[in-house]
Amino acid sequence: ASTVNELHTVFKELAVLVIDQGTVLDRIDYNIEQVVEQSREATVQLQKAEEASRSSRGAKCIVFLVVGIVVQLGMLVVRFS
Repeated sequence: ASTVNELHTVFKELAVLVIDQGTVLDRIDYNIEQVVEQSREATVQLQKAEEASRSSRGAKCIVFLVVGIVVQLGMLVVRFS
């Protein structure tokens, strides 16, 4: 009878372990889903950042050219005054 009780106890403990592992697996599954979603969002944000970088690069180039022209005009005015 004690062997049957011990076997019963082992199976109850095994059942608890299986339930705990199921909970852990559910959490892992949820976390993986979150990572996938956040990776998609990150990709979108990186694309937006790349577009913004390209447009600001063009604006910087235009500002640099305008400053260069102004400096050259200033040098011409000083030279011929």
